[in-house]
Amino acid sequence: MKRVTFQLILFFFLPLACGAPEKTTDPEHSPRKKLVMQYMDSGWNSIDGSSLGELLAEGYERNLNGIQVVKGTVELEAYIQNYRRAFPDLKVTLDQWVESDEQVVAVWTFEGTNTGVFGEFVPTGKKARVHGVSLFTVNEQNKIISEDIYYNELYLLQQLGYDLIPPILE
Repeated sequence: MKRVTFQLILFFFLPLACGAPEKTTDPEHSPRKKLVMQYMDSGWNSIDGSSLGELLAEGYERNLNGIQVVKGTVELEAYIQNYRRAFPDLKVTLDQWVESDEQVVAVWTFEGTNTGVFGEFVPTGKKARVHGVSLFTVNEQNKIISEDIYYNELYLLQQLGYDLIPPILE
């Protein structure tokens, strides 16, 4: 009987002791979410990326799989244009994200058809679709300080028809 009484007390009073879950602001209206969406739309999904400077902090850095590939707005605009030349129909879709005080982790999908030169690779006319994750760090002025991107570059190239050549072990 003591056991049943104790279980009933836990059943009725434990939820009250825990309290109601804390309400959070709707991520649809978060300034950081709007910033990341605007960055994707005006930078990656638009032919004209001239408004990127308004979204980025001075000294902005972009790292791809742990390697710095961009420093500053001018380099980012050139970097994006290289992708847009290689994939004129490219589209980046934000699938999910998680926010903290200064960071937004965004899961995204990149889609496009390779009809232009991509780095040292000739156009293949093939479609590619890859998923990746970006970690954005945002300052107090709601500008992007840095972006750390992680995605499988080999998978992208394999979709375009490229493959790894085994190493020569002699």
